[in-house]
Amino acid sequence: MIAAIDMSTVYVFGAGASVDAGYPLTSTMGIRLLEYMRSSNERQVQTYAEHLTENFGEQPNIEDLITRIHSQIVALQHSRCLEERAKRTTTARRRDSIVFALKGWFRLLQSSPAPSYAIFANSIVKRSDTVITFNYDISIERELRQARIWDLSGGYGFPLGYTETPSDVRVLKLHDSVNWLISFFDGAIGGTTLVGPTSSMGNHPVILEEDRKNLGYEGFSGHTYTSGGGLPCLILPGRSKEFFYDTSFGREFEDFWNSLWAQAEGALKAADKIVICGYSLPEADQRARDLLLQRPRRDIAVQILSGSQSEPIADEFRSHGFKFVSAFPGGRFAEWCKAQPNMSGTAVRPGEI
Repeated sequence: MIAAIDMSTVYVFGAGASVDAGYPLTSTMGIRLLEYMRSSNERQVQTYAEHLTENFGEQPNIEDLITRIHSQIVALQHSRCLEERAKRTTTARRRDSIVFALKGWFRLLQSSPAPSYAIFANSIVKRSDTVITFNYDISIERELRQARIWDLSGGYGFPLGYTETPSDVRVLKLHDSVNWLISFFDGAIGGTTLVGPTSSMGNHPVILEEDRKNLGYEGFSGHTYTSGGGLPCLILPGRSKEFFYDTSFGREFEDFWNSLWAQAEGALKAADKIVICGYSLPEADQRARDLLLQRPRRDIAVQILSGSQSEPIADEFRSHGFKFVSAFPGGRFAEWCKAQPNMSGTAVRPGEI
């Protein structure tokens, strides 16, 4: 009897995979975000929305908006003019308002059902597979958790739990997550805090109690936010992305990001198949393009399901020397999920947990 060979797959998720869970495509994110900010109960958020509308219009492209704001901040970074320094501070606050608004908006959306992710978690993904996602939402890990093949403790690729519980599937979120928070000085709220040269933000994010519960954890012993200063951990969708934070201690969190991207590279090199789900390999994501087009073996099977972009993306992989590339005829992730046989080997079905 010949033993079965354990084949592993890396699934790469972009915004198109989360559409049927209510989340926006990048092309509509700017419009819908401003709508959310204008409807906020907080006057300050409404005011920021008015300023953004004045500068970028009613229907801004989110990548253009973020890129212009970032460019303005960088241009004024070393100015000694008090007026320009004040302008930089105001612009930085508007950028921060976008971060907090995105987090609040996605939290509002996360109660929506995610039918495609439920099928994926219960019937398609196998133990030892890896999910690489460029999405902020937590819908995929929520469904994987309900299917009992993902655990918060170490399932993100870094130790959130004090005691690591095995996670059969890793979810590597390379552009951050709405449920991650940077806790300054380990939650210190006063007194003297001893820190190293680059340690004000710690080694990895923590999680809020509310977000822990949203993932189905009533009891969790790990790195949760308790007190002190905090910062939402999001890589904004601009055309130039920085995977670090400039602070008075120097560059921080760079090692954290490098670790996640290194894990993603290792998973791609070891995989037998890559499935690109709702991700279009935009030119703005140069690091992601290098990861996906340069790092895997050229004899790996690649399947593309990214709507109308599927065939152009497949052709791009072929132009980079990949030999076994196919585009799913149905185009989209939701249709692909419905068309797949149960490959997970688990008896769990959507709605049973």
